[in-house]
This record gives sequence, structure tokens and C-alpha cells, in this order.
Amino acid sequence: MYPGLRYGIMRLLYVFLLIIPAKLSAQSLLVNGGFEEENICTEYNVNCAPEGWIYTVPSFNYYFRDAKLAHTGFHFISLIAAHSSKEFHRTFVRSRLLCGLRKGKTYSLQFFIKSRHPILDSVGIYFTPYDFLFEKKVYRKIKPSLYLADATGKPIKDTNWQRVTIDYRANGDESFITLGYFANNDIKGPTGIHLENHFYVLFDDISLIPTDPNESICDDWQQTQDEIYNQSERHEFLDRLVKYNRSKPIKYLKSTPTMVQKIDTAVLPDILFKTGSANLSESSYQFLDSICNLMSKTKVDSIVVEGHTDSIGNFDQNKVLGSERANSVMNYMRARFPNAHFFVRSWSSIKPVADNRTPVGRQKNRRVEIYLYTRE
Repeated sequence: MYPGLRYGIMRLLYVFLLIIPAKLSAQSLLVNGGFEEENICTEYNVNCAPEGWIYTVPSFNYYFRDAKLAHTGFHFISLIAAHSSKEFHRTFVRSRLLCGLRKGKTYSLQFFIKSRHPILDSVGIYFTPYDFLFEKKVYRKIKPSLYLADATGKPIKDTNWQRVTIDYRANGDESFITLGYFANNDIKGPTGIHLENHFYVLFDDISLIPTDPNESICDDWQQTQDEIYNQSERHEFLDRLVKYNRSKPIKYLKSTPTMVQKIDTAVLPDILFKTGSANLSESSYQFLDSICNLMSKTKVDSIVVEGHTDSIGNFDQNKVLGSERANSVMNYMRARFPNAHFFVRSWSSIKPVADNRTPVGRQKNRRVEIYLYTRE
């Protein structure tokens, strides 16, 4: 191959191999965020708790079914922030994340909350690499990962449901999330409610979603969800489990991290095909091999190959040519990525990138675009 042509091919490779964002639909990393799925406990065979969420005080009634009081649906949960006559009496609820969080990545935590008491600023969110049910620290000495005071819209005293949204930057070891009241000081005095000694905070419709559109749920989320839902101790069995594990060393759980997907894009220009043909020229092989070598160390999920033509000639014939050229590229790359899913499209002259009225523009429009979907 002539040195000039070799230089031109490599220059094309680095000019056209670009990273562009993938469009992924976000999925919450928390199970049963609306608390509508009911757990059937193993002791009494009753639906006394939400699936996936476990309270730190066994047998305490914190799960409510009332469509008029819930934010949406039928169910919501309550937590105790304090008691008018019991010092530092608090309860917490925790759940396991479907995936681990990626260090340095940001996640949007959103939920609805309400209370009759002006105590929301000290309600907090606590991420841990271990199960909070077996927490050894004194609750009132724990500093949570986030306070509601960190929210963009600061919660106010309001007996109606309020939306809370907080962006959380992960440290990379999160496996569990816990909701609760984390003030250093205790609440004193009466609740102001007749015959009620608890200071309650209510929660509904909680979600945790990556802010990066390229980040999505991990591959094994279904298995993790099954494990979460299979934990059905809620009363005396839970009390025994907690007491047993609190006497043991803390066990840290390393969760599978979320998946980050990107698209590497390459363009195969018209000069790498034989004139007016779908057959690849000899010079195209080095170009395609270079792309394959660059991507060989990544996990390629799927490859989309699209054929494009200029506007000269018959539209249908151009579509056939575009399809045949795309298939030629696909067939060459399939041997290098046998486990990838391939998709071929032809757009004929529908998507020009340059002016079809000039020879230079038409040559730019005659191309094959390659989209390689990969994961970190």
C-alpha cells in the first residue's frame, strides 16, 4: 500500500472514531419505591410490610394502606423521629440497592415526604456498604450521607406531601440505603396531637436514578431483586437475626456496579469501496482492522451498520447499494465480534452530511456509518 494512502486511512480512523452519548431509559436502583408490593412474612403469613424494605424495630407497625393518605397508590410508610417520653426513640427503614454505585458518579434521589412537625431538615439518607440492620454505632451519633436540608428545594413545615430531590455523588462502596431522623439532639415535649406520643415522618414514592444518561442498571439486577424479596423475616425471626449479627463482625457487600454504555462511531468513506460497488477495496481492510483492534479490549454489545448514498440516481437503487455496502462491512466485522448483535440499515440519500450539489459533498454523503455499543 502506498504510504500516502496508509496515512490517509489512519487519519480517517482518528477523525471519524468519535464518542457520542447513548440514549438509555433510566431505571430506579431501588425496589418497590412506591411500597405497593406487599411482603408476606414467614411467621404469621400476613402482608404486614412492603417488599424490600425492612424496619429496624421488629413488629412495629409502620406500613399503611390508605389511598386517601398515600401520595400515590394505596401504601406509604412512616418513621419515628422521636417520642415525647422516651429519650432518643427513633426508627429507621433500609433497603438493598439493585446495583452498586460508581465512584464519582451522581445519582438523583427523589421521594415524597410529609410530617406534622417542623423536623424535616434533620431527616437523612444514609448509604452504607453493609446492612444497616446490623449497625453497631449509636444511632444518634451517625452522620448520614445526606440531609433533607441538602435538597434543592428545602422542605418546609407542611402537612401535605412535598417532593424532595437531592443529587448524591457516590464514593463507590454503597450497597444499602437507610431512611431516618439523624439529628444530634432529641426532641422534647408533647407532640401537640391528642393521645399521640410519636413524632412521625411519612415517606412515599422513592427512586434513585443515575443522572448520566449513559449509565443504566446492572446485568444481574433481577437476581439481586429476587434475593431482596426472598428476605421475609419481619417479627421475632428478624429480631433474632439482628441480635445474632450484631454480635458478629460487620460484613461488607460488594454489589455489581451500574452499567455505563457508550457508542463509538466510525465512518467508512466511499473511497474504501470499489467504484459503484458494494465490494470492499483492499485498502478498507486496514481501516476496519484498526477499528476492531481498538475495540477488542472492550465489551461490545451490539453493532449497527448504516449505509448512505448521494442523491444522484434512483432512490430505490441507492437504497439497495447502501444496504449491500452495510452488509459487506457487517460480514467483515462479524468474525471479529462473534458475540455481538448486528443490525443493518440503509438510508439511501435521506441523511446527507454535505451538499449534494457539489462533487465533494456527494463523495462525503456516500458512506457507511458504524455504531459500536460498548460497556465499561
